[in-house]
Amino acid sequence: MRLVEVGRETEVSPELVPGVLARDGVVLIRQGSIAEVRALLDRWTAPVDHPHQVTGGLTVIEPRLHRREDDNEAGFTDLALSPHTDRSLHAQPPSVLATLMLTPAMAGGNATLVDGARVLAVVRQHAGDSEIADLRLRTATGRPGPAVVEISVGHARIRYRDDRIAVPYSTDGRMDLVVAIRRLIAETAQTLHLGAGDGYLVHNHRFLHGRTAFTGDRSLARFLARVNSDHPYTWLNRGFSIASS
Repeated sequence: MRLVEVGRETEVSPELVPGVLARDGVVLIRQGSIAEVRALLDRWTAPVDHPHQVTGGLTVIEPRLHRREDDNEAGFTDLALSPHTDRSLHAQPPSVLATLMLTPAMAGGNATLVDGARVLAVVRQHAGDSEIADLRLRTATGRPGPAVVEISVGHARIRYRDDRIAVPYSTDGRMDLVVAIRRLIAETAQTLHLGAGDGYLVHNHRFLHGRTAFTGDRSLARFLARVNSDHPYTWLNRGFSIASS
């Protein structure tokens, strides 16, 4: 398995992955296997369970012949998924997410990645942190959810989704901020073609991920994890580094 920096094609040693993730928010995976990705994560993280997992923290995402329309199962279709952070409505979302393509789609199914740190930096040029703190997620049933952006001293954590499960809104009516975030996400999204054995490792509090619609039997392994409490980069569980406003 090869680990590569985005945009540089520079290989990353496994022991340096947490540092690169802290700096860039993403590391690409090339020619990997489930066992290799699991071994890499086991060095410095613990699995985070998911209702659809096949084993601790590992879910195989592929189209299903039968699904309940009222369930949060859009991932198990051939439809596009808008950029989002995983488990955004939960009290403690996983801080680390990895994917590995098992079977590429016949057509489409490209991954999309958005650097939330870049989006937040632009938004902070036009709005104060208190205004940004008024952005929330609201479920389809109207129930208020968590803050879209949680800013603390030196760190920020993003929880984002914009679909039939939950959408962003502003508690003080600043819908211009919601519009701006949606526009920035669309404008800065990067598309990746993943062949068999390719994938990515992202800081789930910083990077949004999604996919384009596809045809064929696309199958992808997803790993959810949290940095071990005794690791030097355990602060990634609180968010990503930002400059104070």
